[in-house]
Amino acid sequence: MTQDDQIALIQAIGKAITDLDDSNELVLCSDDPTNCATKIASSVRHVVPNTGLNSSEMLGIRSLILHAISDKRFFDWEMPILTGFSAEQFKAIADKLPRE
Repeated sequence: MTQDDQIALIQAIGKAITDLDDSNELVLCSDDPTNCATKIASSVRHVVPNTGLNSSEMLGIRSLILHAISDKRFFDWEMPILTGFSAEQFKAIADKLPRE
């Protein structure tokens, strides 16, 4: 996650906290939600996808996956052990990535 992504995440969480406080759904004990937002962002960072990839890069990754699983010499019996994913699972992952 880039520094800009981290800042955007903290700002989005901070706005949500402020909105919840304004609607009396959450009570803040601080005038500045930034510290709370930073702690929440830090705790969820490992599940937030890295948005630093642009669509061209994701297309390249999709092409690489499809090429790799189509070559039985490359994607042999050992590849699922090394990667944790079968060829079919990689196909499903590739299908989630942009096609153009």
